Amino acid sequence: MKPRSVLLVVGLLLVLAIGGFVASRSPWVMSLFSKDTASAEEQSRAAAAALKNDAPPDAASGSPEWRGAARKGVAPAQPFRTDWDANPPKQQWRAPVGGGYGSCAVVGGRVYVQDKHGDGERVLCLDAESGKPVWEFAYESGPAGGDRTFAIGPRATPTVVGNWVFTVGGAGLVHALEVVDGEPQLRWKHDLRQEFAAPLPTWGFAGSPLVSNGLVIVMPGAKGAAVVAFDAQTGEPKWKSGSHPPGYSSAVVASVGGQDTVFALLGDALLAVRPTDGTITDTFKFETQFGGNIATPVVVDNEYVFISASYGSGCALVRAEKVGDAVKLKPVYSRRRSGFEAHIATPVYKDKHLFGIDGLRGGNGLKCIELATGAPVEDWEERKIGQGALILAGEYLIVQRDAGELCLVRADPKECKVVGRVPGVLTGKNNWATPALVGGRLFLRDEEKVVCLDVRP
Repeated sequence: MKPRSVLLVVGLLLVLAIGGFVASRSPWVMSLFSKDTASAEEQSRAAAAALKNDAPPDAASGSPEWRGAARKGVAPAQPFRTDWDANPPKQQWRAPVGGGYGSCAVVGGRVYVQDKHGDGERVLCLDAESGKPVWEFAYESGPAGGDRTFAIGPRATPTVVGNWVFTVGGAGLVHALEVVDGEPQLRWKHDLRQEFAAPLPTWGFAGSPLVSNGLVIVMPGAKGAAVVAFDAQTGEPKWKSGSHPPGYSSAVVASVGGQDTVFALLGDALLAVRPTDGTITDTFKFETQFGGNIATPVVVDNEYVFISASYGSGCALVRAEKVGDAVKLKPVYSRRRSGFEAHIATPVYKDKHLFGIDGLRGGNGLKCIELATGAPVEDWEERKIGQGALILAGEYLIVQRDAGELCLVRADPKECKVVGRVPGVLTGKNNWATPALVGGRLFLRDEEKVVCLDVRP
């Protein structure tokens, strides 16, 4: 070999060696070969072994916020009638309301809901026994979203803490009401668009306010203010963080390794936020067409967080781990474009499985998947259920179809069995509000009324 050729070969080998050394120090490359990094299959096996049958919270006092106590979509552990075909639920009362997609909060013998009222919006309190109005708080408001077809009213559910009621309207107006001598008193308010330059989402502000440790946490989806916290008593801004676009999900809080963490799903990512100071300790990218992250993160055992969206987005499971004073999000699996797609309804968890309505693709079927793997349970499906919402009540799923039918389904991953159907409970076609079951009474809402059904044994 000629001396020049030898030099070229030696030079090439030297470049490759240096490049290999540099690449080997890259965190990304090192992570591929790290002994601490498990494959997706190993992560799923570890998750399956660690999962417990996460016990439902003690919600004996009712359903005080979005998806009930701890936002788990679980009804209080109270008896209710399940022989719906032979003994259908009986309408106890119905009360007219304006437009909106928000669900009812039911606590202390009162029903709280938001609706369209004239040219503005309203917070309405009804008597849970009779449906008669107790009080109302009306306010001026802009449109509830950029798409006028669906801008019919508020989307969020009131959050009730003692004699305080916190709300987020469709146009981004936040109100804190204190009920004194049976009448609501406005204690503070904020305009998310005006104060934080938050964009008006296509389908309006939809996240229900999260109240935790004296803070009211909302998600404007603004630059420098993706997530914002106010003092619950005074309304004073406490912190703002992130620059993520708005989504339509509601935040949840869980204790990870003894440290409270807020999980906020914005339009492009899941955030782990330290509520004491607003620090975003980790981010898991989850971009969805139209920013359509709607379903609430499902937190299981204060460790695993499941997120899902429609529009071909699929689902993902991450493990939340406390590292120092931060909570990190470690992927277990990501089934993008091929996994379960929660569109309007947030799934519910039971017996290491999730039950939910599988998105726009494939006919909107009610399905069951393994939480640890994201894999669908074979032959477990009620097809063409449409959109809607559902909650877990004991051993059953109460499913409200968007077309107005109510279904009772066994929450058994071994068999998909519909045990009762009640057609025509609601009118219209966009009945997306989540049901609330409290004290043997089922509270539903469509675009023009709230209905109370008696299902007491």
